Amino acid sequence: MATAEQLKASIADVIGALCYALLCSFEAATHALKSAPTTALAERQAAFATEEYERYRVLRARLNELTSEPDRSMEAFRLALDVFYRSTVAEDWLESQVFQFVGGTITTDFADIIGARLDEDTAAAVRRSLTDRGDQEIFALDQIMEALSRDGDGAQQRMRTFAGTMVGQALNTLREALETSDALEVVLGEGGTKEVVLELLGRHRERLERLGLDSIE
Repeated sequence: MATAEQLKASIADVIGALCYALLCSFEAATHALKSAPTTALAERQAAFATEEYERYRVLRARLNELTSEPDRSMEAFRLALDVFYRSTVAEDWLESQVFQFVGGTITTDFADIIGARLDEDTAAAVRRSLTDRGDQEIFALDQIMEALSRDGDGAQQRMRTFAGTMVGQALNTLREALETSDALEVVLGEGGTKEVVLELLGRHRERLERLGLDSIE
């Protein structure tokens, strides 16, 4: 069983990883601007990118309170996260919105699940930084449904491929992270990682089924 100091250090590393992931999400949201079909859509996307950076600032502030070496904690899972984000770079507007919808909803689910394993202040910071993405999700879903109505089977095939890549790479990233450090296992407890993965996949599947997009997975 982990000591109090080991648990504190592990929580800092997990929060550091989430901070770095938010920076990467900010970059991805900014990248999407280049493929926006109209300036109005580009403006909406820019607002979401700004939100991602503000979310990072909220969580980084909590990280600074948790450890005297916040930059070291952000480096703990950097290699694994870099692989994920490099492997899921969106090539067009549709892929950007699939990334925003799938990534955002899974991130919100993760915040909900992991919050129960954290102290009150850290859990609150995680919720503030990773949840309340309703406007982003609605926007992304509207763009996805518009693509489906316009391009039909072609759009669905592209979505299926890209969403499948995202989920597969996310699982690979988790596997590599577990090999790199035991921080996540310490925070989640014995067997907790498997439970979280199954819960995330279950929620992901249910959400797609409710939207009539279950064939994407």
